[in-house]
Formats: sequence, C-alpha cells, structure tokens
Amino acid sequence: MKHDYSGLRAARRIAHGKIRPATDPGNATMPADRVRIEDIAHVLATTWCFAGQTKTFYSLAQHDYLASVMVPAQDALPALLLDIEEALRQLLASRETNGRTTAAIRVKFGVSGALPSSVRDADLILRATEQRDLERPRDSLCPALFQVRPLSLKLQPLPPIVAKHLFIDRYYELRPQADPRRRHPEEGVT
Repeated sequence: MKHDYSGLRAARRIAHGKIRPATDPGNATMPADRVRIEDIAHVLATTWCFAGQTKTFYSLAQHDYLASVMVPAQDALPALLLDIEEALRQLLASRETNGRTTAAIRVKFGVSGALPSSVRDADLILRATEQRDLERPRDSLCPALFQVRPLSLKLQPLPPIVAKHLFIDRYYELRPQADPRRRHPEEGVT
C-alpha cells in the first residue's frame, strides 16, 4: 500500500517547532521575534549544500559551523549565520522574503552590516574543500575556487541532528547571554 505524503512535504516547521502548511499565508508574515535560533539551525541542518549536488548529504549548518571556527573570533558569528537568508526563505515560506524582516532577524541574532572579508575567504576555502571531498561538480561559475587551496583535512559529512546541535552550541558559545539553558546570576536557587 502506497502512502501519500504530499501534504507532509508541503508543511513548514516554524517557530517553536510547530508545523504550519506552506500554503498558509501566515507564514509570509511571521514576526521576527517568533523565529528562534533553533528554527534556523533546524532548517540549515536539513538543507543540502549545493542544492544536493553531492554524493552524500552535507548540510548548510555544517558548512556555516566550519566557517565560524575558521575565522577570527570577531567574525565567527557572521560566519555562523552565513546562510541565514536561505533559512528565512524556508521558514517564512515566502518567495519574497522582506528585506526589513531579514535585517531585523539578523540584528536579533547579533549580525548586521556587510560580510567580513575573512568570512568570504573561509567560505571559498570550504567550497574548494567540499568540491574535492564531496565529489560535487566543478564550480565553473566561481573561477576564484581554482585559485584557492582547500583545507588539508578531509571533510566528513555529519548527520543533520549532529550538525544542528553543533550549530546551536556554537551560537550559544558566541552569544552566551542569549542561551536560555544558562542560569542567570540574578535568579535564585530553588
């Protein structure tokens, strides 16, 4: 017996893990304060890098995590949130993600302004490494990759759940004040 999962595929996981149909117009107007880092991590961890043009699953969350550990400390957060726009397009289920909404969410998570050059460099190095290790097609649209030396270590793609938790843990490492798991000193012991 064949099951019809088309309705499930059309659903989007939104803030706080709730499921909403992709056709629901409420998706396009989700307020910025409802999007959590866990939602972004979930989308990035379940989204293939390079539109699935690799022999094995490799997530945007893993790519962004690796970029965040390659750059200087002051650029780590922008590197971690390198693909936040992709996550927002999927979370908001909108073809036209509002620029103001995206900017507000980026600021909420601690990132604003232009992408630092160290992040662009780390992204290129990772793309060259991924091209070598993940057997993805040569990126003829990016001639800069031919001039970039890949990392010496071989990439090992991670399962989505592992990439998701690495991403979340890295975010809270970089922004400990935002971590709801941490006990604040002003809170008493119960």
